[in-house]
Amino acid sequence: MNKSIRILLGVFAVLIAVYFLFFRSGEKVSTDKINAKLFVADSSKIDKIEIVRNDGTIILEKVNNQWKVIKPVDYPADTTAVYAMLKDLKNFKLESIASENPEKFNNYLDSVNNAKISTYQEGKLLGTFILGKSQSADNTYLKKPEENRIILASSLLASNYTKPVKDYRNKDIASVNSFTVNKIEFKSTDSNKVDFTVSRDSVNMWKIGGDSVTSSAMDGFMNLFTKFTAEDFKDTVMTSFPVPAYSLNFSGPAFQLAVNFYKENVEPPTYICQVSGVNQLFKFSSGMASQYMKKRSDFIPVPPPVKK
Repeated sequence: MNKSIRILLGVFAVLIAVYFLFFRSGEKVSTDKINAKLFVADSSKIDKIEIVRNDGTIILEKVNNQWKVIKPVDYPADTTAVYAMLKDLKNFKLESIASENPEKFNNYLDSVNNAKISTYQEGKLLGTFILGKSQSADNTYLKKPEENRIILASSLLASNYTKPVKDYRNKDIASVNSFTVNKIEFKSTDSNKVDFTVSRDSVNMWKIGGDSVTSSAMDGFMNLFTKFTAEDFKDTVMTSFPVPAYSLNFSGPAFQLAVNFYKENVEPPTYICQVSGVNQLFKFSSGMASQYMKKRSDFIPVPPPVKK
């Protein structure tokens, strides 16, 4: 074997060594050194989720088998929002190490929310992770508080943990079955001076005075109250109430419901909503409130002027 061949074989051996040392070992660092699960969760046994963010702490807890927001308020939880998190916490997997360089961690972590998620199962802490940015779809970066590395996780949707508090609360206010109602009174103290009543007659026709209301107009309005939901909540106590800016009173043989809207002196305009039999106060934007604050012309259009 001549000298040139020996040199070429030596170079080839070095290249193979470099490949296995750096490239092959690099692949192993990104996958082999992490477990597929951060923790093993049973969604039916998770009983508490704590979300600590820059804007405060939100705690959701299962109380007497019902999910509630217990911090920063005490209120029934939106189970749709809770179940989305339970699905994540049960199913998410650790895919690979994204970075072990602390100088690059800001590229992966969410500095706006900086959410730290703690999961409890049967009263015991199951695990904690710092939620990072979304990579794509439901792939999200995370960091264990005690580790100096960023991990990419799949089946973990970051937006499930960065909602405003109101979106973790049950927004249902009331449910009105149109068959239980035979009269609705509409009144306002604003410039429209609304004051009329829609009544159902003996043949199930809705009327305002002697004028008939089309079934499509009435059905559209009643559908708003089939599931009457809030935009937001007002948690401060109001000990006295002024005359409502707008009020609706539903009544039937065995049904009564009063809905009052009070205009707040703020910009943009908002309305506080009070509902009979419900202790919580709710908030609506003017655009949303206007859907409920009807005028007579919304049910019986004003005829066009007669051309002369």
